[in-house]
Amino acid sequence: MSIHRLLPALLAASIVHPALADPIGGISTPMLSRCAGKAGLETRQSDAAFGLLALDGVPWLSIERTDEAVGIQPIMTTVTGTGSRHRRNGTSVPFRFTCVLDVNGQALMFYASHLMPNLGDALPPATVVSGTATLAEKTPLPRGVELQIQLFDVARSAEGELLAEQVVRSGWQVPIPFALRLPGTFSSEGRKLILTARLLMSRQVQYRLPSPRVLTDRELLAPVVLVLEKPEAKGP
Repeated sequence: MSIHRLLPALLAASIVHPALADPIGGISTPMLSRCAGKAGLETRQSDAAFGLLALDGVPWLSIERTDEAVGIQPIMTTVTGTGSRHRRNGTSVPFRFTCVLDVNGQALMFYASHLMPNLGDALPPATVVSGTATLAEKTPLPRGVELQIQLFDVARSAEGELLAEQVVRSGWQVPIPFALRLPGTFSSEGRKLILTARLLMSRQVQYRLPSPRVLTDRELLAPVVLVLEKPEAKGP
């Protein structure tokens, strides 16, 4: 049974305001983060030139229940979508991926199939909102950090409509590039667009945008620079 149609409802129920989202609910499904973690670990082990790996969420993600197995491990969920690998020499390779998770929601396997443009194999046409996320303070990134970027339309409600998202596993360097892909037919007319971003490690927010970044039509056409800050410590 496909459950990707339930994602908007689940998101609306779990997020009161994009900037105040819970660390687990900061993306439409934690499965995307777990798949990114599995893919990032395998990529670092196999490619010393690994720079970063990015997986696209809404609207390119599909999630389905299944009753199959990997060896003796039963599979509960299959996640499919698109993403890209970036090497430190500046080259990047887009791919389609399949990720399988067990009954506990842990990623068992990640498989990426590189596109072959010469054979007409390409991602669907898209409008891309791109940019970089950097830190307000100069500090090296620890291993295992994950950047979560989301684009919302808040023209009609404070909760907003999630338009696009991406998780990025970095090769421990800043700034961290991102590219949010929207359908090619996307129009900003009548919309109020905001970006939210945060950097997590072990599901804990280490840095975030102090407040959502409002995007103008002009900024949709040029790279956006996001400066993340440490969240304020909560009082006793």
